Amino acid sequence: MRNKHLYPANWKEISLSIRAASQWRCEECDRPCRRPRENWHDFVDRLAIGDSQWQPATSDEVYDDETGEWGYVAKPTRFTLTVAHLDHDPSRCDRANLKALCAPCHLRYDSKMHAAKAAKTRSRKRESAEKAKGQLSLF
Repeated sequence: MRNKHLYPANWKEISLSIRAASQWRCEECDRPCRRPRENWHDFVDRLAIGDSQWQPATSDEVYDDETGEWGYVAKPTRFTLTVAHLDHDPSRCDRANLKALCAPCHLRYDSKMHAAKAAKTRSRKRESAEKAKGQLSLF
């Protein structure tokens, strides 16, 4: 949430109600997600009991070529439930415009918008650099 002033004052409550209504599961891929204040180890144990197919995604195996050591790195952000504004307008918080998405699904959903913003930013910086050099745009 970058521009907090664009969100309603009760956004935390709205977001919590959307995530709770989805039973803490992504509405896109059905990934189970951590509940507020749920300990990471308790969450992984809960997956082992009811959603074991998701357990391998909770960590990545890492190997150090130099030392020969290996281990696991926990990936809790993969299991963070967020709320997406389907029209990308944070001021519109009616239920039809909101969807509970895990972090990976939310990133995929917003990817085209982020790419467009990045292209605009690059263009603006390029124009600014050209103006600083004394070059003017014809358009």
